[in-house]
This record gives sequence, structure tokens and C-alpha cells, in this order.
Amino acid sequence: MQSVNMSIRTDPELKAKAEEILSQLGMTMNGTINMFLQQIVRDRAVPLSLSLSTPESLYADLLRARQEREQGYHGRSGHEVLAELDRIIDVIEAEPDEKAI
Repeated sequence: MQSVNMSIRTDPELKAKAEEILSQLGMTMNGTINMFLQQIVRDRAVPLSLSLSTPESLYADLLRARQEREQGYHGRSGHEVLAELDRIIDVIEAEPDEKAI
């Protein structure tokens, strides 16, 4: 497979900050751009949302979970989750294959 070089212009500080986050995610700038392009082609849309959770968002999630438990929500059992996944898979498998159209 041949490859092509691409050249983009960006702010050096923006690039450095992005590389720092990508490094924490175990990714490279080159690999991330290729993933981005592949997803654009596959989905025919501009997407790809990856993030590092901030301590604040984790804390907010924990507070919301505590509040839900205090209001009587006890979650779902593993059996309920697996049954829902089975239903979703059945629906997807019942759909016609778009590639065959």
C-alpha cells in the first residue's frame, strides 16, 4: 500500500497540547489523523470524539449515581443488560445488509 505525505498548518501550542493528550491515550498524531480520515470515509460524516475524563466530570458522575441510589434506583442486573444486548443484536442482524444493496 502506498502512502501520501500531507502537510497541515497549525498553531505550535495547539499541536503540543494535542500531542500531550494523545500520548496519554497511547496514540500518535499520525495514527489519530488516519483514524479520523478512516471514520470520515466509513460514516460519511465528520466525527470521532475521544476524551480524557476530568476529575470534575468523574466527581459529577459519582454524585449523580449517589443521588440516583438515594432515590431508589438500583441499576440493572447483568442478566438484564445481556438480554438487552441480545435484543439489539437480533434487530441489527435482521436488517438487510447495506453493502449488498
